[in-house]
Amino acid sequence: LGPRDSSPTPTPLTRHAMDSEGGESCSAICAEQPFDVRFHPTKNGALFCASLVTGEVEVWEHSIEDEACTLLKTLKCHDDACRSIAFANDGALLLSGGSDRSILASDVATGAAVARLENAHKAAINKLVALDANILATGDDDGVVKVWDTRTRRACGSFAPFVDFVSDIYHVPASAAADVDDAVANAASAAAGNPAGTLVVASGDGTIAHLNLATWKELGQSDNLEDELLSCCVMKHGKKAVAGSQGGILNIFDYGEWEDISDRFPGHPSSIDAIVKVDEDTILTGSADGLIRVINIHPNKMLGLVGEHGEMPVERMDLSVGNQWLATASHDRSVKLWSVGYLWEEDDDEDDLKEKVGEEEEEEEDSDDSDGGGGKRKRKQGKKKKGKNKVKDANAARADAKKRTAKKFFEGL
Repeated sequence: LGPRDSSPTPTPLTRHAMDSEGGESCSAICAEQPFDVRFHPTKNGALFCASLVTGEVEVWEHSIEDEACTLLKTLKCHDDACRSIAFANDGALLLSGGSDRSILASDVATGAAVARLENAHKAAINKLVALDANILATGDDDGVVKVWDTRTRRACGSFAPFVDFVSDIYHVPASAAADVDDAVANAASAAAGNPAGTLVVASGDGTIAHLNLATWKELGQSDNLEDELLSCCVMKHGKKAVAGSQGGILNIFDYGEWEDISDRFPGHPSSIDAIVKVDEDTILTGSADGLIRVINIHPNKMLGLVGEHGEMPVERMDLSVGNQWLATASHDRSVKLWSVGYLWEEDDDEDDLKEKVGEEEEEEEDSDDSDGGGGKRKRKQGKKKKGKNKVKDANAARADAKKRTAKKFFEGL
């Protein structure tokens, strides 16, 4: 990373306190389509950044009391699309990677560029993840993963296990060693002074790989699923890995057994572009149909909806520190903020949970067959809950989307 002097683009303050259409608390309308969104790691949802297709990054303030978002500044970070961002140094620095193949570190307080690494990859950078205060991982359109040390400003090592773009990177830290391979990798990493932990990486070539940060070798890689993998996470206390696909299927792997899936959960009508882990049993999925779903893994069932972005795809999602707020970025130029603290409430009984998670819940018996459960379905009618942040009924949301699509079609004629 070489020094670079720059200053943020002057931007008049813009305030958005919009009427909620999809159940969100408030929305931020970006200048152009956002590629990524990240909450500040210490501000408890009060500050977030959105990277844009223009190469800029917008810094937004979220007023929780007023339920409004205010644009503070716009940073000119890349010459082409800024595809991924992450905070480092407890939020003092914003790291960004883009189609121009560079990595930039910007001062969050002043907006000034601190350092830039030109030609960090040979192809456009598609994903950037901060592993700790000094280490970050990046993945590009050629399927190459690199790990960087910001102190030495150089790459610690690299992997090239894929033949297509890197779509998502999930870090398994040393403290969460999930199997014997992880434990061995962490011991070797500590001895060599290398970054600790391992990486689970999804790719558009239809595979998922487990990468060792100590030896820079693969611990395992799946067979080609013949379906682009777009998102991933590790759950069930490190026993399962879940990957969302272009075909709308959640592919479930036994952690450490990467050759083939152990289960699959169909049900999303469109691609699963983003996954956020709620707890060891539950995830949130952002789909190309614009819906944000609450999904339980093993038993596999959809618990309900957080909300929707209309008919526009959900590109990326992020949870705030404290897990009170969810940010979702969509192709409609909006970043929506959702109050999701209820997902972590433990003292609710079953009826209260159904009231918060949806008007109707579908329960399926757990199954080991390839369709992720073909048992008899039970439908239970829950209670309606008024308020901005209620989770909508999945069937009703799909019906509304179909009606809007039909209306547009006939208006076009």
